[in-house]
Amino acid sequence: MIVKEFLDHAASECLDKRESYLVIFTTGMHGYVCRNEGATDPSRALFHGTYRECQIWIERRGIAAALDYVRAHLDAVAELAHPQLAAQRLMEIIAQVDG
Repeated sequence: MIVKEFLDHAASECLDKRESYLVIFTTGMHGYVCRNEGATDPSRALFHGTYRECQIWIERRGIAAALDYVRAHLDAVAELAHPQLAAQRLMEIIAQVDG
């Protein structure tokens, strides 16, 4: 697998995880997060907070999903599978956005 394909798969994992949640507005800038399953009652909320806090809650789960993919599939990319690859360099490669 090439690096771009690898990162596209990681991004897809992130997107899928993020889209599995919904932010529901209540009053003002407040709301709550529910699973994107149709049942959006506040009693089923996974998190309550401001809209921004709810978005951060969701984004962190998306980032975690992407990093889980990276960790699980790192050996599939020869360029990244090198045992001496420093964490700093790995993060530089992952952070590249080249279209």
